[in-house]
Amino acid sequence: MQKKKISTLHFLTPQPYNHPHFFKLIRTVLESGVDWIQYRDKKNDDALFTKIAKEVFTLCKKHNATFIINDKVEIAKSIDADGVHVGQQDLSLIDARNILGDGKIIGISTNNLQQIFEAQKNGADYVGFGPFQFTSTRENLNPIVGLEGYETVFQNELYQKNPIELVAIGGIDEENILALKNAGVKNFAISSAIFSAENPVEKIKNLKALIQ
Repeated sequence: MQKKKISTLHFLTPQPYNHPHFFKLIRTVLESGVDWIQYRDKKNDDALFTKIAKEVFTLCKKHNATFIINDKVEIAKSIDADGVHVGQQDLSLIDARNILGDGKIIGISTNNLQQIFEAQKNGADYVGFGPFQFTSTRENLNPIVGLEGYETVFQNELYQKNPIELVAIGGIDEENILALKNAGVKNFAISSAIFSAENPVEKIKNLKALIQ
């Protein structure tokens, strides 16, 4: 089965125990045309994680959206999710590929060019690169890369010769998308800008217009 294309707008879910209308939010996001959902959940045990993941996956299937699980590779395999996103300190990319096989999407968080090249070598389908700026949705934040970090990547000769899909992450919102696009970014992972918005539908409409 052919892998799904890397989307230009990735929605990273809030932690379900922190959001009182978690499933309503997911439905709203999907109905607003977002076609990539990454489910993040750092505290629930595996049983509850799996239960929630299955429900989110069902919603994604109804809207033909890609469903990615953060970190929990075995659970992603057990429910046949579209793929996983791992961090530098999680299960290695090679081990994740051995578990999931070639047909699944695997992304990895990166913070510098060396990690991007390592991800390419180890068969990642995309890299999340950041954080662009401070974000409260992530604990133990890596060093901020800023706009200069993205410019450094896209101007690098080795990267230009052998690019990999790169997704900007970390405090992305309307006021910085155009600057990031000018630096070379095409794909954006967005979380709190959407789930904290008073009107997520309008927020997504504005974000999509800027990204596209």
